[in-house]
Amino acid sequence: MVPWDQDFDVYLTELDGAPASYVVDLAARDHAPVEDHPLLLTLRVPMRLARPDGLRHPDEGPALGAIEDRVVERLAADHGGIYVGRVVHDGVTTMFHYLPAGHGRAVDELVAGLGPLPDGYTIDASLDDDPQWKRAQALNPGPLAEQTIWNRRLLRIFEERGDSLDIARDVDHMAYFPTRDDAEQATDDLRAAGFRVDDPDEVDDGEAWGLAFHREDILADGRPDEFVAEIFAILQRHDGRYDGWGAEHRTRES
Repeated sequence: MVPWDQDFDVYLTELDGAPASYVVDLAARDHAPVEDHPLLLTLRVPMRLARPDGLRHPDEGPALGAIEDRVVERLAADHGGIYVGRVVHDGVTTMFHYLPAGHGRAVDELVAGLGPLPDGYTIDASLDDDPQWKRAQALNPGPLAEQTIWNRRLLRIFEERGDSLDIARDVDHMAYFPTRDDAEQATDDLRAAGFRVDDPDEVDDGEAWGLAFHREDILADGRPDEFVAEIFAILQRHDGRYDGWGAEHRTRES
């Protein structure tokens, strides 16, 4: 049994110049490495209907999902495996599991124990030492990709409350900078991008400077990912760290 509540989510990025879809247990980074699970089992399943960009074709999703579910269940039940995530890239689904120390089974025995696969599918496997869980760490999203995950989660809350996401409203943002000068330079760029910017606010006796800024935006049609990418591009020029956004709930009736 995994000794924490797993928290899987997905994000898109590029790998070797091509699109890649990552699914990762975000909670694992707070617990890794697990000392008694130093072995990394990597399972690669070539896809049969991969799209031209190398990602999953919708018609193949059910079959690949069933394979993944069975692999995760069998490895956890039979070998104490901990599933940390997968990557879909270049026509291949690659899954990553950690196994206990002293695992004596050969890789081909492990694969055989997973049971028969649907017609046309194969699994290529490798077992490596990874006591520091470096592969698990490599699956974690960068700051911008992680913010897109939080965008989706926040939007789900808005939708559950019946929000009309296409209604424009003030969206409030927060960022932090190492110096007041960095914050003031970012202020100029943010204002040029149409944001209203508050005065920098000293944090921790000058160890950091907070900057609140605001702009009217909609929350529909992927707009949060767009304005977050715009903000990240500005903040990166000034050593800024984005701390998220918030907005008032809006409906047609309100």
